Amino acid sequence: MRRTGPGFWVNLLHFVGLSLLDILFRVLNRVEVLGRENIPLRGERGVLFLSNHISALDPLLFGITAMPRFSPVWWRAAAKEELFTNAFSRAVMYLIGAFPVRRRQRDIQSMGRMAEVLKTDMLIVYPEGTWSTTGELLPGHPGVGKVIHDARPNKVIPVAVKGTDGILPRGAWIPRIGRRAKIIYGPPMDLSRFYNQPESVETSQQIVEAVMTEIGKLYASL
Repeated sequence: MRRTGPGFWVNLLHFVGLSLLDILFRVLNRVEVLGRENIPLRGERGVLFLSNHISALDPLLFGITAMPRFSPVWWRAAAKEELFTNAFSRAVMYLIGAFPVRRRQRDIQSMGRMAEVLKTDMLIVYPEGTWSTTGELLPGHPGVGKVIHDARPNKVIPVAVKGTDGILPRGAWIPRIGRRAKIIYGPPMDLSRFYNQPESVETSQQIVEAVMTEIGKLYASL
C-alpha cells in the first residue's frame, strides 16, 4: 500500500497555523499537557485518538500538543458534514485533513472511510458525536466501536480535554485569554478481547463503552 503524507507545502501551512495557535494556547492562555509519554512517535501510523469534545478548539489542541511539525503522516479528523457546506470551510477542512461524517446516522460509508484511513494515517474521533454543552461526558456512538472492531488500529489512545470551552465557548468567535485548559493523553488501550467477538451492534457498543469509561477516568483526573 502506498503511504503518503501531507507534503512540504501543506506541512508549511500547518507549521504557520500551528505556530500562531501555539501563541493562543501557551502564551495567551495556560494550557497544560499531561501524558506526553503516550503521544505516538514521529512517523507512527494507524493510531486512533478518542476524546471528549467541548469546544471547536479541541481538534486544534491536538495539533499543537501531539502532531509533529512537518509530519510525514497525515493527521486526520472526522468532522460533521455541516462544516463542508460552503467552499471556504470545505477547503479549510480538507487542508487540515478532515473528512465529513453524518451525525446521528449509521453512516456505513464514513465508518469505512475511517477504517481505511487507519491503515496509513493518524485519526482523531470524538465518540460522543457532538459537543457536550455541560462539560459532562455523553454516551459514545456504537459506530466508533465498529470502526475499532473492523480496523484494529495499531494503537487506540484515550484522551480527555478540560477547559477549552472556557477559551472558546459554543457560539463564540473570538477566543478568550487568561484561561486554563488541560489535555491528557492516556496509555494505549488493549481492546483485543473484543476482536474475536462476532461483529454486531452489541460488540460495537461494548467497545465504545470501554473507551468512554477510560476517557471518563482521564477526565476525572484533570
